[in-house]
Amino acid sequence: MAIVVEVLSRSGKVLSYQVFEKQLISVGRAYDNDVRIDDPYVGSEHLTISSEEDNNALVLTDVNSLNGVKINGVQGSKALVGFDDIITIGRTRLRVFKSNQKVIPAVVLSKLEEKMEWLSMRRICALLAFVFIGLVSANFYFNSIVEVNISQVMKVSLSATAAACIWPLCFALLSILAKKEAHIVTQFNLLWLFLISHELLSYLQALLQFNLSSVQFIYWFILLLKGTLFFAFLWFTLFIAFHQSKAMRNGISIAGTALLAMYVLAPHFFNTQSFVAAPRYTSQVLSPIFRITTPESTEEFVERSDNLIKGLKQEVEKDKK
Repeated sequence: MAIVVEVLSRSGKVLSYQVFEKQLISVGRAYDNDVRIDDPYVGSEHLTISSEEDNNALVLTDVNSLNGVKINGVQGSKALVGFDDIITIGRTRLRVFKSNQKVIPAVVLSKLEEKMEWLSMRRICALLAFVFIGLVSANFYFNSIVEVNISQVMKVSLSATAAACIWPLCFALLSILAKKEAHIVTQFNLLWLFLISHELLSYLQALLQFNLSSVQFIYWFILLLKGTLFFAFLWFTLFIAFHQSKAMRNGISIAGTALLAMYVLAPHFFNTQSFVAAPRYTSQVLSPIFRITTPESTEEFVERSDNLIKGLKQEVEKDKK
């Protein structure tokens, strides 16, 4: 039975492996070893690994090395080792086992994963990043009540872009720690698509509120769309980063969306203050070219204003009673 030797990274990812059709192999820094480890803390012949025919284990023997051998973090000079054991010599991590070691069953390749291949294209990533920067810049410019210059616009848009990059970088790091591929370009493309869609929904909200009088209904409708968009974004982020079950992915996405919803909606339900000294308002002014509905006449506006004032007076009278 052949002996397999894997060199591992600190996170447990396989860096290289070798297969030996021998009963005894040597591991060390010298060039005449079967497995040569280029590590200054490894001896010229650090250890030997021998195969036993009567069981599936391998015998590891320390050859009087200077820094010794650790098996699963415990110092030892001779031990039986297998696939589940991590061997540390110097700063190098190894795993040794026989070639008849069973592997985990293959994972079914998702058709959705095949359809998302285009998200790994770098030119699309660059294009989407420029689109996002453009939308953020336009949004800042149109909502500014003071004169702005190009340097201010670029400072805001680039700061927002840099802050957004933390998300895919964190998930790429988590993927590496979980011994999966980082898929960094795909994560960035997914992020840009989410942020661009979010910005477009904000523009849609401004357009609808400019044309319709049901401002509150439009606000809650767009908020619902944004919540659905975030759920989809988180779901696909987890789908790309990890190989968890669908139930776990759905649960994490629902929980994440619920937490975000609680954060956004909390001021609406728990803010009992009736007077705000410094109210927030939108300064966005749209040109009449964006008017797609029939404008309200002056008489209708005056009548609606009178009805609003009458209603407020009635509320004041009720409060006095």
